[in-house]
Amino acid sequence: MDTLNAMKLYCHIVDAGQLSIAADQLNLSKGTVSKQLAKLEAHLGGRLLNRTTRRLTPTEVGIAFYERAKQILESVEEAECVVTGLTVEPSGTLKINAPMSFGFLHMGELLAKYQQKYPKVTVDITLHDRQIDLIEEGYDLALRIANLKDSSLIARKIASCHLVMCASPVYLKRNGEPKKPSDLKNHQCLLYTYSDSVRSWGFEDKHGKKQQVSVNGALSTNNGNLICDALVNGMGIARLPTFIIGDAIRQGKAKIILDEWRSRPQNISLLYPSSRHLSAKVRTFVDMAVEHFRPVVDEDNEWDKNIPL
Repeated sequence: MDTLNAMKLYCHIVDAGQLSIAADQLNLSKGTVSKQLAKLEAHLGGRLLNRTTRRLTPTEVGIAFYERAKQILESVEEAECVVTGLTVEPSGTLKINAPMSFGFLHMGELLAKYQQKYPKVTVDITLHDRQIDLIEEGYDLALRIANLKDSSLIARKIASCHLVMCASPVYLKRNGEPKKPSDLKNHQCLLYTYSDSVRSWGFEDKHGKKQQVSVNGALSTNNGNLICDALVNGMGIARLPTFIIGDAIRQGKAKIILDEWRSRPQNISLLYPSSRHLSAKVRTFVDMAVEHFRPVVDEDNEWDKNIPL
């Protein structure tokens, strides 16, 4: 069996949704397309499509095969362009994972600009904060906010952010302002459950002195926006990135505390699997993200503007 041509046929069928439409697009008879599909399913040992009188829909296995086949066909096309010296136009589906808060607050404009420039690319972006395996789960890119350890993935920094300890003026007036990290033991702390140390916060001053403080509070959640909203409403103290809490600080709804014990800035990076040939859709998106989030010379990122850091 010519596996590559079988992949092309199958992807055409899925995109078309009907055998007759796919047959017309490929200039083949419907019977020929049906027979080749049956041969592919027999070769793979599993049903790829559920057939009804009106439409074909991929099975769970069929969806997985379609996504991987698309990636392979795009790579083949790009490899051919490298040899022939042509510039390949980005196309296909770009699958991205990003943290919920950053994606919701700051990625919409970038995605719109990218799609306008590269209309043949469809972006499939999933927002959640859990750590994912790019290769195992089939993602092209993942956005991470951390100073990353060595890994087999390539990391391209697109921006940075600061983590700041904050509380609302209302909370501080009612409970007093902590002057040193150990004072947090007597305060309500708002806990981010996806942190490596949910109830143990680390601090380091400008001289390199470190402290680890056990904290507790009435709220723990996996979403930074909810923590920010609770903080603004006087529920407690939190450590949040400036891309979430920045507007509240500028509006006077939140105040930075324990400023001498601020965490070092964290990198905001796009990660992608290491490979000798980077696909056009990934390369162009990463390059545009770097340009989009790059601060103007001598100015902060948009979320750090007018914040005393």
